[in-house]
This record gives sequence, C-alpha cells and structure tokens, in this order.
Amino acid sequence: MDEAQTLAPSGTMTACTQSTLALASQARKYGLGLVFATQAPKGLHNRIPGNAATQFYGLLNSPIQIDAAREMAKAKGGEIPDVSRLRSGEFYVAAEGEAPQKVRTPLCLSHHPKSPLTNEEVLARARAR
Repeated sequence: MDEAQTLAPSGTMTACTQSTLALASQARKYGLGLVFATQAPKGLHNRIPGNAATQFYGLLNSPIQIDAAREMAKAKGGEIPDVSRLRSGEFYVAAEGEAPQKVRTPLCLSHHPKSPLTNEEVLARARAR
C-alpha cells in the first residue's frame, strides 16, 4: 500500500484507519504478506511498523522523517546512521528479531522487455498455464 500514511495516519482516524490497522495485525496468521510504503514514517500509525516482521529503510531527506525512521530502527535494536545519504540501490533491512543491516541491490530486480506484451501475447501465456 503506497502512501500508507494516508490509510493509517498517526494522527486523526480516517474512514479506513481501523480496517487497515486490523488487517496489519491479523494478516500474518492467514499467511498474507503486506507491504506498506511511505516517505513519511512520522505520519504512519505506530501499529503498522509495530506489526511488521521486516522493515526496509531507503533514502530520506526530511529531518523529521529521518528522525522518525531512526526511532523505528532503534526499536528494532539497531541504527541507520546514514539513511539521509544512501545511494541508488542501497537500503537498510531489518528482518524479524534482527537489527537493520545495510544492503545493496541491483536497480532492476526483474526483467523488463523493450515493449509491453500485446493482448494476444498475454492471453497466449495465460492459456499455457
């Protein structure tokens, strides 16, 4: 869920806040993995990262958001000292029960053809499965 702070804000409750918080707290027991993405961790309800087994931290440049991400990392038992200076493809990853560690990834994690598939190609691939 991109712009997760709009679905589960830290301040006032929105129409979907309660259901989003319930989903975040219940999803794992049903084998459902969720991705909540935000560039504004300060604006995200604390129950979202609190229920996250794995957290990724990318480049941030707002001092308020940097401080919020550092507090989240601290709660996971570690530090993300240079989160404001990360380069392309660099992230911090905090797995369940682990402190954040810096990782470097390829810029493209999947294959992207030069042009999208045609409708016929999509249907042919779907029929083949």
